[in-house]
Amino acid sequence: MASVALWSFAVFMASVFAGLLTGITLTPRYKGTVRAVFWTVGAVIGYTMAYVSYSINLYNDAVGILGLSALVCIVPQFLYKDSWSTKLAISLMACLIANVSTFMFCGTTDTLLGAALGLIKESPYDTANLIFFIGIKIVVYAVLSVLYARFLKKTIHRTIEAVEGKMMVFLPALFISVIGFYFINLVSNGVGIYPDSLWFFLLYLTVCLIFVVEFWMIFYSINQSAKTMKTAAELNVATNIQQSMLPCIFPAFPEREEFDVFAAMEPAKEVGGDFYDFFMVDERHLAIVAADVSGKGVPAALFMVIGKTLIKDHTQPGRDLGEVFTEVNHLLCESNSEGMFITAFEGVLDLVTGEFRFVNAGHEIPFLCKKDGKFEPYKIRAGFVLAGMEGIRYKCGSMQLEEGDKFFQYTDGVTEATDKENELYGMERLSNVLCQNVLLPPEELIAAVKADIDVFVGDAEQFDDITMICLEYKRRMKQ
Repeated sequence: MASVALWSFAVFMASVFAGLLTGITLTPRYKGTVRAVFWTVGAVIGYTMAYVSYSINLYNDAVGILGLSALVCIVPQFLYKDSWSTKLAISLMACLIANVSTFMFCGTTDTLLGAALGLIKESPYDTANLIFFIGIKIVVYAVLSVLYARFLKKTIHRTIEAVEGKMMVFLPALFISVIGFYFINLVSNGVGIYPDSLWFFLLYLTVCLIFVVEFWMIFYSINQSAKTMKTAAELNVATNIQQSMLPCIFPAFPEREEFDVFAAMEPAKEVGGDFYDFFMVDERHLAIVAADVSGKGVPAALFMVIGKTLIKDHTQPGRDLGEVFTEVNHLLCESNSEGMFITAFEGVLDLVTGEFRFVNAGHEIPFLCKKDGKFEPYKIRAGFVLAGMEGIRYKCGSMQLEEGDKFFQYTDGVTEATDKENELYGMERLSNVLCQNVLLPPEELIAAVKADIDVFVGDAEQFDDITMICLEYKRRMKQ
C-alpha cells in the first residue's frame, strides 16, 4: 500500500504543478483564501481519485493523466475572471507543461540515477525509488515555477491580450497534446517499457522533444494570429480615418443652384490614401480636390489627414493656388519621416465669371465636357508631387467654364483597375463611358463609371482605392 500511496502522490504532484501555473497566470475572481479553499478541496479529490485508481491497477494512468488534467481544467472556470476559452487554454497548457517536464526531466533523471544509486531493486515502484522520484519532482517543479513566473508568464499575458482572449481556435491542439501523452504512456506500458528500461528514456526524450516543438508551434500560431488581428484592426482604423474625413452628405449644397458636385471613394482591402474634398472658399468660390497618398495602411491614412487639412486651410479667397501647393509642399516635407508623397489636383471655380483656376501636383489628367459636347482629356502640365522634394514651386493654370460644362477628376485606381488577365481599365475606356453618359448629372455619371469598372474587373481583386469627383457648372451666380 505504501507504493500505491507514494506513486499516487508522485503523479498527483504533476496536477499540483499544473494548477500552480494556471493560478499564477489567470486573473483572480475571489480573494486568496477562497481560492486556497477551492484548490485544497480539488487537491483532496484529485489525490483520492489517483489513489483509488492506482489501488485497482498500478499501471493504469488514465486517472493520473486524464482525470487529474480534467480537474485542473474545471476548477479555474469558477475561480478566475478570464474568458472560458482563455481559462481552458491556460489549464491545458499548464497540464502540457507538467507532462513534458515530468517525463523529460523527472522520469528520465530517475531512469538514469535510480538504478545507478541502487534505489531500484525489484521495480521502479520500490519505496526508496518513489521517494527519490518525488524529491526530483519537487526540485524540478520549483525551478520551473520560478522560471515560468519570471520569463514566460508575461509573454503569455501579452499573447492573450493580443488575441483579446479569443483562444477557441487553439484548444484542439492543446486537447490532443494532453490526451496524446496518455495514449503514449498507455502503449509504452502495454509493451513493457517502464522507468527501469533504457527504452523508456529514449522514448520519452523523443516524445517530449516533439511536444516541446508542438508547444512552440502553438505559441507561434497564437502570435501570428495576434499579428493578423492587429493588422486587420489597423486597416479598419485606416479605413475609418479615410471615410470620416471625406464629405459624404449629398446633395452637398442643396441651397446652391449654380453648381452640382458629387464624389465617391471605394477603398480597397489594402487601405491606401485616396481622398477628395469640396468646400466653399467664400460665397462665390467653390474648391474641389482629388488626391492620392503613396503607401498603404495607417501611415498613408494619417498622411492623408495632414495633406487634406493643409490644402483646405491654405486655400483662402484671392490666394494663388500655386502658392497654396508651394506652401503645403514645404510643410509636408518637414514632417515626412516615412518618405511618402501625395499626387493632388485642386481647382477653384468662380461662380460669377466661370473662371476655373487649378493646380496639379503629379495627378491624373482630368476630363472636361463642354455644354452639349463630349468628355475629352484636358491636358495640363502636371507639377511635381507634394512632399517629394523641398523647394518646389507650383504654377496655377486657368480655364473658362460655361453654363452646362462638366469637370471630372479621379485617382489612378480608376484607370489602373485590372481584370483577371491583368489588363488595365485605361484612359480610353474611361473616356468612352464618360461620353456615353454625358447627359447624366454628376451623381449618376460617377455611378455609371463605377458600374463599368465593376463589369471590366469582374471577380479580380481590387488593389487600389477608386476615387472620382465630378463638378457641373449649371448657371452663373448673380452678384
